[in-house]
Amino acid sequence: MDIRQLYTFRTIAALGSFNKTADALNYAQSTVSEQIKALEGGLGVTLFNRDRKNISLTPAGELFLKYAQKMINLEEEIRTEIKECEEVHGSLSIRIPETISTYYLPPVLKKFKDCFPHVDFHFDSCSSHGLLEELRSGIINLAFLITKEFRDVDLEIYTLIEVPLMMVTYPKNPTAAKSCVQLTEIKNEPIFVTSSDCNYFKILEQLFIDQKIKLSTLYRINSIEAIKQNIIAGTGVALLSKIAVHEEISKGSLVELHLEKGPLSANMVMIRLKNKWHPPILEAFMDIIKKTLSPAKSVSKV
Repeated sequence: MDIRQLYTFRTIAALGSFNKTADALNYAQSTVSEQIKALEGGLGVTLFNRDRKNISLTPAGELFLKYAQKMINLEEEIRTEIKECEEVHGSLSIRIPETISTYYLPPVLKKFKDCFPHVDFHFDSCSSHGLLEELRSGIINLAFLITKEFRDVDLEIYTLIEVPLMMVTYPKNPTAAKSCVQLTEIKNEPIFVTSSDCNYFKILEQLFIDQKIKLSTLYRINSIEAIKQNIIAGTGVALLSKIAVHEEISKGSLVELHLEKGPLSANMVMIRLKNKWHPPILEAFMDIIKKTLSPAKSVSKV
């Protein structure tokens, strides 16, 4: 039984696809199929139910998944313990919203690099969709979200800080000079949404739903800077973090809309899988995150 087979098996169980597993692990699909064939042959059981559309675990596969996870955890622990006296190396794969990586991450990485200069990072954009599967499969070690609320019984969720939000528009927008703006006044404006960043657009969407107002037009763009530049040029409104628009607000190139609802905010949360052995470098990174981003006594574990 090869440890690589166990990683492949666990990833298929999480993603439900041989093709997606091959992409995630950078294997040819034939390699994935051969590994599972060898694993099933060695065990003498069928681990997956296969049809054209779905891949699911057999009862034997469900049982084996528990043992596979234990063996993977043990293998990772052994590797770490053996190397504990050597200089720390390793890598972390993290899903993180653009807002956090741009405005909050730099001091964290500086402190971490000073302590662990030989750890590699892979940062990718984040959304709540698919997080549990990617954490289970080991594709990512950690995730961050900016959201009003996020819960899952299989995840450890650490609330870090509150993130103030602002509704912004261009200075010549007719609503820009008003001291109080109702949602009906901006319902026909194009609303810019970050397509792979934060979940706080759901907060605005819920406000429209509560007041039974239909959103007119959404512009989804995968860049906060692109959203800001388009609004500055004279198109639409957007709900963004205060820290992301602070400079433009101070220069007057963007204007805050003071909504009737009052100031809006969301929470920055840090997420990892429960009941799994985690490498010490991940623990160290999370510890620096908590110390750097969280005010005293503000970190809570959900």
